[in-house]
Amino acid sequence: MKYLIIDKEKKIKQIINYLIELELLPKIQNRLDIFEENGDFRIEILNNKICFRKNDRLKKVFIKNKNIKYFFKSLDNSKKYYINDITIYNFTSCSLLLNTYHGTIISSNNEELINNLKIKFDLLYYNNINEHKLQKNPKAQYLFDQIGNLNAIIKNYSVKVGLDIRSTSTSLRLRLSNISNDYSYLEYYYKYVTNQDLLTINNKEIGKYNIRNMSIIIPVYNQNVIYSLLSIQGQNLSKAEKNKIQVIVVNDGSKNNIIEEINRIRGNLDFELQIISLENNMGLSNARNVGYAIAKYEYLLFMDSDIILSKNYIYDMNIRMQLIPNAIFVCMRKNIDRDSDILNSNNLLKGIDSCTKFDDSRIITKAKEYHIGCNKAYIGEQFEILDDTNYFKELSFGSQVGIYNIATVVTGHNIALHKSLINFSKPFDNTFKGWGMEDAYFASNLIAQGCYVIPVLSSCVYHINHLPRSGSEKQKNKEALENYNIYNKLLDEAWN
Repeated sequence: MKYLIIDKEKKIKQIINYLIELELLPKIQNRLDIFEENGDFRIEILNNKICFRKNDRLKKVFIKNKNIKYFFKSLDNSKKYYINDITIYNFTSCSLLLNTYHGTIISSNNEELINNLKIKFDLLYYNNINEHKLQKNPKAQYLFDQIGNLNAIIKNYSVKVGLDIRSTSTSLRLRLSNISNDYSYLEYYYKYVTNQDLLTINNKEIGKYNIRNMSIIIPVYNQNVIYSLLSIQGQNLSKAEKNKIQVIVVNDGSKNNIIEEINRIRGNLDFELQIISLENNMGLSNARNVGYAIAKYEYLLFMDSDIILSKNYIYDMNIRMQLIPNAIFVCMRKNIDRDSDILNSNNLLKGIDSCTKFDDSRIITKAKEYHIGCNKAYIGEQFEILDDTNYFKELSFGSQVGIYNIATVVTGHNIALHKSLINFSKPFDNTFKGWGMEDAYFASNLIAQGCYVIPVLSSCVYHINHLPRSGSEKQKNKEALENYNIYNKLLDEAWN
């Protein structure tokens, strides 16, 4: 590994911009480094993945149990440790590390890149970082204070990245009560790189950055998915960028001529399109999991077949996923009727503008008796969840506002996230039948692994109004109640 020291603050932004031009946007990650004061033992927590090793010659050992307090209590607490919280911009060929004991460092095995950066920005080069004089004097600390409270640096870091710092999490419900959704610190780093607010309503720099490959999964059952496909084609992307998109339509035992309808418009589409046809209707969760299983790319978007994407949707989601790998991103929705001009094929191919006047109940809702999860004391009360919870940041530690908690603000009609997050968690659960709650349980497991839920306001989705797939509102509400009871039962099962 080769190292460069960035000696001036103003060079950091210049180097980041240079690396973005060479490659793509970096991942924003945090790492807590814990070194034994008089020994080789080292603990490293990257975001919320914990590992340790006794010395640099041995392999890292990863910890499965995420209860960090129990983990540290298993160590020798008579010893002191150096504890440092650093931020990392992880590019493809190098990492830029902020707030290390040596200051700001670039590390890479790419000698050509290191030499170019050294010359272009007049940086100090080191083959061994220990040859460089420390920029701040580390102070060794105990892991626990005299009455057994966890070290404040470890505790603050754990809250920030979603690690469990309480004494027990025997169920998924208790685990969720230990998790914060306060992603405020990411807002600073996002803006530092892009010059845009993470929660901006008006993205003024569309097309500035290159997008990464993305898989889009659309389950469909007796619906017309053509509008959704045309809205993907109408995205504000170049033809080369649309070639980076894989769309998987999972035909969940439909009785209509869905394949014939799709074939009529195939010639207008620049993205890869796969149709997977299931013989029998197996349900929404199963259809999504089929799509997830064959998705080629790390970036995933789940969307329903009655959803239209505004024209900057894929770009806005893709850029955020590049920078923030540990989040579920959701957009608000606007309802439209089937006679809306939005559904004109020419308009869809040109791209549909986003709106700011949403019908989404996460913007404003009045609690009604049939709302699942609604405390009866709330009936008739009006809630503005997005505003009341500071863009979901205050939906933390198991809190609930009206009918919503942090898991139930994740609605399945559009969810964007990294595929690897599901690999470490669980796919959609097939226990749920009919309408509702499968998305909340899916989100609960992701959040329990340290995923933030972040709204994207610079784009939106349009939902095409239609009769309930359940057959009637009464049947839909019956299915929702049954699924809500299943959801609560699953939350109280043992969490490992």
